[in-house]
Amino acid sequence: MILALLELARLDRPSKSRAESCEFFLLPPLAGGILDRKDGFPEDSPKPALKTVFSSLATVGALIVGLPLLHGQTVTRTNPVGYVAFACPGNSDTIVSVPFHAAPRWRGTLSDAPSDLGGGRFRLAFSGAPTFSANELVTLPHYVYTPDSVGAPGRIFFVAANGSSTADVTASAAEIAGLANGDAIRIIPAWTLNSLFPPSSQTVFHPSSGNLVSDRQSELLFFDDITPGQDLAPRRRFFVTSSSWREAGTYASAGNVVIMPGQAFAVRHPAGSGASTFIPFQEVFGGTVTRPLRTQVGGAQDTMVAPPRPVASKLSELAMSGTSFVSSASTAPGDRKDQLLVFDNSAVATNKSPSAIYFLTPGGWVRDTVGFPASDNVTIEPSAGVLIRKAATASTGVNWVNLPSYDVTAP
Repeated sequence: MILALLELARLDRPSKSRAESCEFFLLPPLAGGILDRKDGFPEDSPKPALKTVFSSLATVGALIVGLPLLHGQTVTRTNPVGYVAFACPGNSDTIVSVPFHAAPRWRGTLSDAPSDLGGGRFRLAFSGAPTFSANELVTLPHYVYTPDSVGAPGRIFFVAANGSSTADVTASAAEIAGLANGDAIRIIPAWTLNSLFPPSSQTVFHPSSGNLVSDRQSELLFFDDITPGQDLAPRRRFFVTSSSWREAGTYASAGNVVIMPGQAFAVRHPAGSGASTFIPFQEVFGGTVTRPLRTQVGGAQDTMVAPPRPVASKLSELAMSGTSFVSSASTAPGDRKDQLLVFDNSAVATNKSPSAIYFLTPGGWVRDTVGFPASDNVTIEPSAGVLIRKAATASTGVNWVNLPSYDVTAP
């Protein structure tokens, strides 16, 4: 079951003075445990506007445990923030993601186009001299986010080195080519296993007592983003003790392993263990988020991703079309192109098979089952992991450019 804590407002709602306190409320779980268009807005209404909900993360925490704000307390407007809650049953895999980003270290613009340093690195220069210490954006992982760039919308570039007002990022020439002088950027701390799940205080994973398999309890699984093919097993496995994160197999320290925006991962609880709840919260992605999709010439290729949004998305709102998701000419098996596989987190099982498969036709989304029912209005749970199975193609550099189904710019 998923809860979402966000303030939704109609675009045609009268605007409020910036000096007024924000409204905020906890939306209860709806049918199916997801937040969808049963939120009171007509189907043909404008996109709901996500307004600022909290003045600080301390307020988020207070609301999560049900503590009210003092009467008359002023709430300062910030960027929209919220949380989602995933129930993680025992003896089961739960596929989750983090549809929020940490508070940016800096917001501003580029003072010039990227300069090619060679070796897959490019230097970005910032306007306004933010004066970072040398390589402070590398000691703990950070990335540069380009929410509204015309040429490179929603890109994520990890920082490999930085000066006082520059950052050297890893990227291909094709990925970064569209960035230009004046483009807006954000420098954001990346989520790591330590920052999301601090070993000494986290309650999502049942801690292991040691490195041996016999000591093992819950695991965090990364899906395979390297091997060609489909139906791929998880590529990396991690476990946590009371003091540290470790990678299974090598037992190497894993606390600084990064979880990317839009990356799906699994919480695996072993047989005989109890359930837990994962509650990520922070700032909402208000702009475009672009995720690369893998392809291959010799056959179908799977990529696990997650819509980086804390609200349910209809299939028709996923912005999958063109090369990012190739439509099938008909429902005939021989015409089948790309497919979208979804998973049921409420089913108690490990190594789950998909609960439904969808594909796109000239008439819209359909489900791969008897009668091929129309599925444009089928909803994907907030930030739930889905598998995109790309049909064999010679196309490379395919990206899913995901747009928000809400508007964070409205008052």
